[in-house]
Amino acid sequence: MVAGQEVSAGNVDDLALGAAVVGSGGGGDTRAAATAARIALAARGPVRLTPPAELDPDAWVAAVAAVGATSVMVERLPSSEEFAAAVRGLERHAGIRIAALQGIEAGGINAVIPVLCARWLDVPLIDADGMGRAFPRIDQTVFAAANLAASPLVLVDSAGNTLIIQASGNAAAEHLARAALPALGGWAAAAGYLMPAADCVRHSIKGSFSRALRLGAAVRQARLAPPHQATEILAAAGGTLLFQGTVIEVRQRTSGIPGVATLEHRGGRERTLRVELADELLCAVADGELAAAVPDIICALDSRQVRPVLADRIGPGQELDVWRFAAPAEWSRPPSNRLGGLAAYGLAPAEAI
Repeated sequence: MVAGQEVSAGNVDDLALGAAVVGSGGGGDTRAAATAARIALAARGPVRLTPPAELDPDAWVAAVAAVGATSVMVERLPSSEEFAAAVRGLERHAGIRIAALQGIEAGGINAVIPVLCARWLDVPLIDADGMGRAFPRIDQTVFAAANLAASPLVLVDSAGNTLIIQASGNAAAEHLARAALPALGGWAAAAGYLMPAADCVRHSIKGSFSRALRLGAAVRQARLAPPHQATEILAAAGGTLLFQGTVIEVRQRTSGIPGVATLEHRGGRERTLRVELADELLCAVADGELAAAVPDIICALDSRQVRPVLADRIGPGQELDVWRFAAPAEWSRPPSNRLGGLAAYGLAPAEAI
């Protein structure tokens, strides 16, 4: 991480754009959240990204995120008060004072939410999270792999209603939170994964927010460059170009994985790419060979606009460049790889092909 790096009104759009890349087709549309953050940061000042090792090892850290339908949240943007209320509710329930925040996931909207919350509460934002990308479940974290508890988990809806979940395990916390969301209006602010800073140093994915900033800046620069230079810029940012083509079919499945998109290569019909779709882009099979799979970050960029495309917005006729960005190293080690790999979606690598 660059010493003293911060998120400000001037670069929060880079954070949001990079978070859309890291979202791997999931995590929701980040643009509206970036607008809200830009206004808050312009009025109240920037948020510094703090390395967890700078904190007192015994200082309490909470992870914040929005859970539920991001489409509903975008239609009714949060005021930041919901997230502040969730953090304060967690403090009251646990009888402690939270010294800093981190993210649950650094992909999609939930990379922007902690910035808003840290600014609102005027506490440090740790440059770390539990996923290093987007996943659909709050128990799909390296925190959970390290046996850190998601609960007590505090949910606050837009009307100020508060729900405290004390679950027997992280899978149960996920199940109970999802069951409560309809009564909370479809989404809620969440604060949980309470831990001392020493555990954050040992178990969080460090540098996740600064990585999103770098990726966003690279995508922004690529938009202004000729096509061959755009490819070089994204490759220099750690990307591997898997495929350039046109979507010829998007097929919904009757069970299991929600869908699959098929692309035909720009250079000839004999080459194809199949992308398995769920909340995120799960895997990419190029000409019958597995080219990338979760926890790899697979990003579909609109070829003309150089803009990340959400999984549920991929449709026939779109021209896409499909990129792979490496997953954080923490996901390669057991038991993390069981929570973040294809097996978590009921697939094995051979079945994906």
